[in-house]
Order: sequence, then C-alpha cells, then structure tokens
Amino acid sequence: MRKRFLTTATAAMMLGCALGGSAFAAKTSGIESFTLGNGLEVIVITNHRIPAVSQMIWYRVGGADDPLGKSGLAHFHEHTMFLGTKLHKKGEYSTISANHGGDDNAFTDHDATAYFVNVPKSELPLVMELESDRMHELTPTDEAMTKEKQVIIEERRMRIENNPDAMLSEQVDATLFRNHPYKRPVIGWMHEMEGLTKQDVLAFHNTWYHPNNAILIISGDITAAEVKPLAEKYYGVLPKIAVPARHWDDEPPQITQRHQVLHHANVKQPQWSRSYAVSSVAYGHKDHALPLYVLSEIIGDGKISRFYQSLVVEQKLASEVSVGYSGFRVGPATFEINVTPEAGVTLETIEKAVDKEVASVLAGSFTDAELARAKTLLKAQTIFARDGLTSMARIMGTLRLCGLDASYFTRWPAMIDAVNAQQVSEVAKESLQMNRSVTSYLLPVEPKAGDSTPEAESKTLKGRRS
Repeated sequence: MRKRFLTTATAAMMLGCALGGSAFAAKTSGIESFTLGNGLEVIVITNHRIPAVSQMIWYRVGGADDPLGKSGLAHFHEHTMFLGTKLHKKGEYSTISANHGGDDNAFTDHDATAYFVNVPKSELPLVMELESDRMHELTPTDEAMTKEKQVIIEERRMRIENNPDAMLSEQVDATLFRNHPYKRPVIGWMHEMEGLTKQDVLAFHNTWYHPNNAILIISGDITAAEVKPLAEKYYGVLPKIAVPARHWDDEPPQITQRHQVLHHANVKQPQWSRSYAVSSVAYGHKDHALPLYVLSEIIGDGKISRFYQSLVVEQKLASEVSVGYSGFRVGPATFEINVTPEAGVTLETIEKAVDKEVASVLAGSFTDAELARAKTLLKAQTIFARDGLTSMARIMGTLRLCGLDASYFTRWPAMIDAVNAQQVSEVAKESLQMNRSVTSYLLPVEPKAGDSTPEAESKTLKGRRS
C-alpha cells in the first residue's frame, strides 16, 4: 500500500503546518514555554518517567520554500548541516553525540525541517552547543558538498526511482496540486538536484536558519527552570536576523477529475488509489479538519471500518483497504483511499466498487456506534503519545508550526467529542468530490504482443490519459 499520507492512527502524533496565530500558552499540563530575546521559542515538556531528554529544533522552512528551479534545496541543506563548521569538522556532530550516548537524526518535509537528538540529561549542554554552533554558521568544504550531492542523488534513485509507489506518488502530487508548491517533491526532481550548488545551500542557510525562525523543544526528565539558563547560554547569544515571509502560490479552483496510470517492472501487486485535495487545520475551511479525521476513521481505519467490511469481508474484492487524512499541514491536505485488490480482480472493478461506497457515504448518514468508535480511536492517540520521549516533542513542534498552542493537544478529546454526524456528512459532501481528485492505477509492465497473460488488465485502461 502507498503510505504517502499520515494515517489517522498516527495523525495526533505527527501534526505538521506553519507558524501563525495566538501566542503559546505559558504552561499547559506539564508543558511550559518561554521566548528568548533573539526570538527563539523554547518549549519544555517534562516527563520524569524517562531518565533522558530529547532536543528537537524545528525551522519554519521546508521543501515548499525551495526556489523555483531548485527543488530539493531544503533537503540538501539538511544534509549539509552535518558537514561541519569552524568549530567542528564534518561528521563530528553525530560522532560526539554518539560518544556521549546520543542518537541523532533529522527530517525535511514540505512545511518544516527538524533536527533531533536523544541523550542522557547530563549531556544536554553538549548537544545544545553543537546545535547552536551549526545554526550560527556552516563551513562545508567543496569536496564534502560534491560528495553529499551524490548522496542525495543516490537517495532519490533508491527511494523514488526504484520504488514504483513513490514514483506514482510524485506524479499524483504534481497532478493534484496545480499551483501550490506541494506539487514539487521534497527530495527534488533529479535534473534540478543535479544543478544545486554550495552557494545555493549557504544562501538558503543565511536566509532561513536563525533563532527567530526556530522552535527549540526539550522533552524528558527536565524542567523549564533547568532548561532556561542553558538555552540562554547556548542559543541566546545568537543574533536575531530578519527572515522573509513565506510566500506560497495558492491553488486555483479544482474543477476536473484526473487519472494517473503507471506500469512498472517492479510492481508485483496492482494498487488502486484516490487522492482528494481538501482543507487542513491551517488552509481552506479549517473547521473541516476534525470532521474529516472522524470520517477517515469511520470509513477506512481498521477491519471493522465501512470500506474494509464491504470490499474485503463482504464482496471479497480486496485484500486490504486504508483511508487517511493529512490534516495538519500548512497548505491543502489530502484525503486518500488505497485499495489492494484480490487476485484476478481488475482495478476498474475496484474503482466502481469504491465509487459506490463513496456515493453511499455521501447519500447516507452515520450511526451513533460509528461515531463513538471513531472518537474513541482518535482520543486514544493523545494518551499513547504521552509515553514517548520524542512523540510529544513532535506534537508540540508541529502544533506550533500550525499556529496552534499546547492547549490544542489537551483540548483534542473534547473537540473530537463535539463533532456530530451532521458535520461529518456535510464536510464529506463538500470534500469528496470527483473534481477535487486524482485516481491512480499502479500496474505491472504491460505484456508485449504475443505474450500470454492470465489477466490482460492493461486493456481496460486504453483511452485513459496520465
């Protein structure tokens, strides 16, 4: 199955969008915050059950901020952050962290870039020094940059070009979003990645990587009173530098349904998918987000969901069904339906069956039992998230990037409870429209003339346009 969306079961643990909105609450259920004089926002999540701490720093810049013609720059820059400064040579960040019991990593998505490390509490000053140093300045050598560019190019080959799911996902995004930068892959298009330079990366760093464009989150066996003097010492000395406003082109109205078909030699199991462009917590009709989360739970999360029961259990057309909604984003979200057919079932048969199920959803209503189950599952995520060292840091970072404060997390159960069947129905009718969608087929390579095949499924696709 394609896993390009955040599943509903993990959505409450991976909320991601851009800054804006009200000031962060000073203290909410063990979560405290303060802002340094240079604009760095600091959030402390106290959890004494885990004798360690996690430092996560978020920058309000991601793949959607790549300049035109330079897709993949934010991701390339993420790699460059490990290539050295005047104080620490290439690779020393990870080596020093590991030698002191640390485990570090980073990620880039469309909306943000984040760097994190888990260490014993006693080593927090060390990793703060390392992180503030590379925020201040990067000094990668030309040789290191040349080698690292080959690393990201090879990463694209491995993760995208050798993975038909990922290849189709890129094409779906490029088709679903006509104007918004979400149409470009975070890792970048190969021909643009090849043209990225050291000067591009350093200019990107000097534009975006400043304390007033970052959120520092410390989670674990520590209090805000302990973190504040350390943050002042290591981050407070960095200068505040003006950062440009993020400018993303908006989407024009979605007026046509679209289809994508990909035949690939690596495909052994055909897949059917549909993606709808819908509102998120920070884009479009923001009040649609909670009903859409409830809807995704009802129709496609788990073996007792509507679509699974119909397509898998009753009709025996599919072996797997999943539905997901990526509602915590800066820009437009996606609502996705993914189906793996049973052997011998064509994708057009799956499409007709899904269309019938969607029509039933739009024409009908939801039972009290369905609503209760969906709400229970969604509320449970806030309980499970409290146990992890990094899960709460991810939640708080992405909430803040969405312009939401810590109370959103604690209010989540009550807000979910307040969603009613009528709201879910109305939002479904507005969101699940074919003119807002891309339907995609992932298929094996078409047989050559004269080849025998038990299922000449490709014939059903004649006339479709990618």
